[in-house]
Amino acid sequence: MLGTPPPTLVAPGGQVTVDLRTFLGVPGVTGQVVQFDTVRGTFNAELLANDAPRTVANFLNYVNRGAYTNSIFHRSVRNFVIQGGGFAVSGSTVNTIPTDAPIALENKVSNLRGTMAMARTNDLNSATSQWFVNTGNNSGQLDTTNGGYTVFARVLGNGMTVADSIAALPIFDASAILNSAFNELPLLGLPANPANLVVVRSVRPVPIYPATNGEAAVVTFSATNQNSIVAAGSVSGSALTITGGVAGTATVRARATDSNGSAAEVVFNVTVAVAAPVITAQPLNLIAATGRMMVLNVAASGPNLTYQWKRIPAVPIPGATGPQLIVNPVTASDAGTYYCTVSNSAGEVDSAGAIVAVRANGTNRLSSLSVRANLDATQVLTVGFSTTAAKNLLVRAVGPKLVDFGVANFNPDPRLEIFDGAQRPTANNDNWAPTLGPVFQSYGAFGFDANSRDAALVTRSDGAATAEIKSSGNGIVLVEVYEEVAATPATLNGVATLHRVGTGGGILIAGFAVTGDVAKTLLIRGVGPKLATFGVGDRLTDPKIEVRTVGDLMLAANDDWSPSVAAATPGLGFAFDLGSKDAALLVTLPPGAYTAQLSGADGGTGNGLIEIYEVP
Repeated sequence: MLGTPPPTLVAPGGQVTVDLRTFLGVPGVTGQVVQFDTVRGTFNAELLANDAPRTVANFLNYVNRGAYTNSIFHRSVRNFVIQGGGFAVSGSTVNTIPTDAPIALENKVSNLRGTMAMARTNDLNSATSQWFVNTGNNSGQLDTTNGGYTVFARVLGNGMTVADSIAALPIFDASAILNSAFNELPLLGLPANPANLVVVRSVRPVPIYPATNGEAAVVTFSATNQNSIVAAGSVSGSALTITGGVAGTATVRARATDSNGSAAEVVFNVTVAVAAPVITAQPLNLIAATGRMMVLNVAASGPNLTYQWKRIPAVPIPGATGPQLIVNPVTASDAGTYYCTVSNSAGEVDSAGAIVAVRANGTNRLSSLSVRANLDATQVLTVGFSTTAAKNLLVRAVGPKLVDFGVANFNPDPRLEIFDGAQRPTANNDNWAPTLGPVFQSYGAFGFDANSRDAALVTRSDGAATAEIKSSGNGIVLVEVYEEVAATPATLNGVATLHRVGTGGGILIAGFAVTGDVAKTLLIRGVGPKLATFGVGDRLTDPKIEVRTVGDLMLAANDDWSPSVAAATPGLGFAFDLGSKDAALLVTLPPGAYTAQLSGADGGTGNGLIEIYEVP
């Protein structure tokens, strides 16, 4: 046993994974291990490559081609050696194992009991396939006699009990008969008792610890449980996973067993307890506009959470018992400081206070929408946007220019095409035109390099429009939509983007900015299952949507949508199915830059849709 585990704390339904190699193992073994499976049992040997590199490489050549399969121990001298590696059984005959070229002597390690060495003739550099196990301390005899013998391995653990059991058999010393002059001899012609013919079934490299259950290894692990209703342990390879059940205490016993049956155990004392709530996203200070909707959000981790929003001084708000506080419409009397108490059976925690000011005639707007995705040559990135009235927009698909922002795997050549609300093509661009340089500046967009393959165009949008981005190459692309900075009442009021999420596609990110002097309320949705209605295949089964600052501070998140969100935003977006795992949240954001990030809550992959709607 290598150590004593500390007490283990796990939540009901939670899991803790422990690497059993930390507590149970084979200390001091650093070299490759080979396993000898014989008719008398199994033993393991560590190869000493640092001391005899050529010999170990030679031995492994024989092992890896199966030369020692069904080989025999053909020589046994009590309290001296047992020898094998020269002959193998095939049917009713014993055949000489074909040999490679002889190797040079590497006499460095002493021939102590339990070591393995190469057999040879009187020629110092004549070792080929045959080896022997020193069953006695032969250092005085074999280390120096006739130049010595190369020790290349050592038997591990109590594997010598197997070697000793072989040595105890009345095996005839057949070395005088079974030599290189005889390629094949009948078994019945040997002057040895066939019942005592010790066969080596196989010799194979094995890891010290198993990576998967059932894998041959020096050590294998198992687990037994006491009071498994509280905590249960299961083993996969070298990993012990403890799963919490009901609250209480229990023990999980892990056992390591080697191939000779030696065992060691370690006991994990497990306490299953409910974790106290932890606030993971605080409600925001903001200036709200009268007559509009205001939403405060809090996010917390922990099981079986309950929420109660309060207004300082500690006045509970009736009905405000969820992670969102919705005030609609806002009046001057709603100014104040709000916080949320989150609790479960393990305790409670108060969020930070959110200071809310109220302004009667504030303005706000969505601006500078962007989408970042990993686009390959087989995909189409679809970005939808809408304006409240006709308005000029600068739309760009940025690939090569991203290298200036530290993106090495940028898309080399994105192409851009615009469609109107009836899906009729209205404009397109492959490589941007230099005449757009001054236009970029007027829209507040960064410049492109001359002759780069980034794409850009100016289009006039009157309501809904869609941009499709394609490419002949693979890599990250950034799609941007800038509104014209002109005296026009028309504004951007929504964006949507459809693309693959997860492995290969990564997290789908939509960026946006809120400008003005008061906070703006948005409905942000992450759609997966509902895409089936529109014929989209390979859908994200459990989308999760998060809103973060550009500095990646999480502000709000949702896994499965709530009907209360739909009730508060009638007419915005297509309806979700009751009980679906689509995601939706309401959030009121002060002026600033933000991202909406779509991922699989279960780590899944598939097509997903981000939607951002301006709430009237």
